[in-house]
Amino acid sequence: MKTTPILRLASALMAVLLALPGQAALAATQDREENLANPRGWSAIAGMDPRAVREMARSLPLSDQAAGDQPWCDRKAELERTLRHDFGESEVAVGSDGTTLWGSALMGTWTVVFERPDATSCVIASGIGFSDAANPALFFVKAGLNG
Repeated sequence: MKTTPILRLASALMAVLLALPGQAALAATQDREENLANPRGWSAIAGMDPRAVREMARSLPLSDQAAGDQPWCDRKAELERTLRHDFGESEVAVGSDGTTLWGSALMGTWTVVFERPDATSCVIASGIGFSDAANPALFFVKAGLNG
C-alpha cells in the first residue's frame, strides 16, 4: 500500500509522541493557550538531531522512491502544496543553510523544511504551538537549528 505524504508526516509525529510518553501525555492535556506559551517540536526522525536530519536530507531520494524509512522528501512544489492544503501552513521565515519555517496560526502547527538546489524539499522537524506573534527564531531553535 502506498502511503501519502501527510500519512508519513502524521506517522512520524505519532512515533515521536509515543517514544516520549511523558511529553505525549503533556501534549495531550495542554490547551491552546499552553501550547502557544510553550511551543514544542520534534525531529522528523525520532531520536535524531534535526541538524543530522538536515545533513542526511541533502542526498535522500523522493519518499515515494525510498527503500526505507526517511524524512518526507518530495518535489518542492508538492511538499508546499501539502503543507498549505493539509495544515493551512504558509512560509513564515527563511533560516540558515537552506531551511524554511512554515506555520499555521489557525492549526497551531509549524514545520521546518530543508530545501535542496535540485527543487527537492524535506521535512526535518515539526511541532505545535505556532503563533503569528511568536519570533520565528524560536521555532528554528525548537527544531535544534540556529535559524
